[in-house]
Amino acid sequence: MNTAIRRKRGGWQVVDKTTRHQLHQGLFSTKRKAEECRDKLLSKLAESKPSKLTFKTAFKQFVDKREEIASDPSIALTNQSVSAYKSDWSLRIEPYMDDCLLSDFKIDQMKNFLLKCKKNGYEYKRLERTVRNIKTFLREMSADGNNPCLDMLFFRIDKFHAIVPADHDKRYEKETVVIDDKSIETMLKSLAAKKDIDFENAYKFALICILFLFGLRRSEIKGLQPKDVDFDNGLLSINKVYNNREGGLLKRTKNRGSFRDIDADPKALKFLQWWIDTVEKYKPQTKWLFPAMRGDQPLSDKLISNLMWTTYAEHGLAEIKHVRGHIKVISSPLKGATMKTFRHSLATKLINDLYSGNLNPNYVKSVVGHSRFQTTQDRYGNHNARATKKLTNAKSAALRTDLIEI
Repeated sequence: MNTAIRRKRGGWQVVDKTTRHQLHQGLFSTKRKAEECRDKLLSKLAESKPSKLTFKTAFKQFVDKREEIASDPSIALTNQSVSAYKSDWSLRIEPYMDDCLLSDFKIDQMKNFLLKCKKNGYEYKRLERTVRNIKTFLREMSADGNNPCLDMLFFRIDKFHAIVPADHDKRYEKETVVIDDKSIETMLKSLAAKKDIDFENAYKFALICILFLFGLRRSEIKGLQPKDVDFDNGLLSINKVYNNREGGLLKRTKNRGSFRDIDADPKALKFLQWWIDTVEKYKPQTKWLFPAMRGDQPLSDKLISNLMWTTYAEHGLAEIKHVRGHIKVISSPLKGATMKTFRHSLATKLINDLYSGNLNPNYVKSVVGHSRFQTTQDRYGNHNARATKKLTNAKSAALRTDLIEI
């Protein structure tokens, strides 16, 4: 059955694309309800026309196909996005899934699989991501006409109480720690005093500055070139990334909104000019704004890690030790958020300042590099732990706290 979901007279319908006939009575009020109807229709089809593929065979073919596609750097699918499916297959599905026909893979099979994974030490958060990936796989099998049972699309792992942990830290993804303003101020002042000693000290200052001023992603920093700085118009252009695993310099970013021109104030432009001059002094032939210490490539992930953690350790934000040329982080509140802590800091400040009336949602999302402000709000809005005095006074007035006499 080749189905499609279409809008009609303010509602939604599921139609057979071949005959253009509606496959149900009436219209659905939301697209989601129409999608649920389509999935149930496809599940019934799987019962009447069983799939010829088993779950494991189909999943392995699905992974192999994606891996082959991702090997072409001109294609949008990335090796990084495929890696999660590869891990699901080799570490969980292959050893613990009871094989069956795609059309017979239902919620009971999923529950048995999850119980085996839990018994073998896999945590809830990891299994939650595996369930999400299996749902994606089933949708693709349906689109390819392989007649999987789609009952699993209605499965909610958070309602499978046999594996849901009581500890919230084990249930929810760890929230990124946002670096505080005092730590940023201390680092910037300390690093500025040593920035002209040598290239390493200059690099430490430059990395903290670019993160503080623009909140860029790691791959965006690596892809920057001096020509991306427009001094006449005060702009920094983000229009490419550098990722070794995906083929090097790529004319693509995380999403459409990530292609952006970020305005730079006079202080930021002064920093960028100083850094371009510094790079010219130490690496006169390079085409990168943040080059490797040796060779003709951008700075490596190892160099980024070493510089950032050394900087944090020097300012009391991490305890580290050197092991065979690498840095091992013994403890740090910023562990797992080496660079993105600055991105969260910048986004939180911009969202908070929306209340002042000086900024607007479109501007904030464009700086951060999102297509929708809702994404920015959902991702970074939960860090607003400290309300402004203006908001506190507004809340006080709404509650009439003046009624309390002490």
